[in-house]
Amino acid sequence: MMKKEKFTRENETTQKSYREKIKIILMIIVVILLLPVFSVNLTLIIKGSIDRSVPPAIFGYAPLAVTTGSMNGDKTDSFDEGALIFVKLLDEAGIRQLTEGDIITFRTDDGYVTHRIVTVIRDSEEYAVSFVTQGDANNTTDGAIPVANVIGKCVGSIGGLGDFALFMQTPAGILVFAGIPVVLFILYDVVRIALNNQRIKEEKELAEKEEELRRLRSFVESRAAEQCSSEKECEKQPSNETDENKQC
Repeated sequence: MMKKEKFTRENETTQKSYREKIKIILMIIVVILLLPVFSVNLTLIIKGSIDRSVPPAIFGYAPLAVTTGSMNGDKTDSFDEGALIFVKLLDEAGIRQLTEGDIITFRTDDGYVTHRIVTVIRDSEEYAVSFVTQGDANNTTDGAIPVANVIGKCVGSIGGLGDFALFMQTPAGILVFAGIPVVLFILYDVVRIALNNQRIKEEKELAEKEEELRRLRSFVESRAAEQCSSEKECEKQPSNETDENKQC
């Protein structure tokens, strides 16, 4: 019986330890997922505030949120409003290698526009000097965009992620993504401490019960041994003793 109870307690302890490890792993995963997102977002905000002439970039790629539907289309590289696009920043040499069909991002008085090149205007030496661009959903072009206004080339997009990126740059978004890991860690630590205290309390109560059972068992065994010893002494007495003396 004692072995079975001991095995049950060890099994429960193992399960609790396993659950605690799972919780720690989940917490680490959450932090791993949220911390880089927060770090990237903070880096983009800082870079954007330092130099407003170009969009903030990470490793040479600038993520931009699409706020209009001018590039809605049926081409494989078209994208819808609300998408998040990735623009590879280019130097002058890279910009001059752009050609028809490429999607480029360029400066305007209102910010940045990302449209497709429909015509490349070249000088007498065949160097590109400007690009005529047009949105896939637009009926008219944007006119000739000077090379100096071009920022880079759009190399990919993720639909629907632009609104999320815009939210992340708001104070509420920063608070959420900075606060969630902290709140989760605090909640985890509070729950961990409470469970640990409860476990210690249960183990203490169980130890007290086991000690009480051990004392009771020892008392019963002691009484049984005394009774057995008395019976043996009675058997050893001479047979000619009176019945009164034989009684124990």
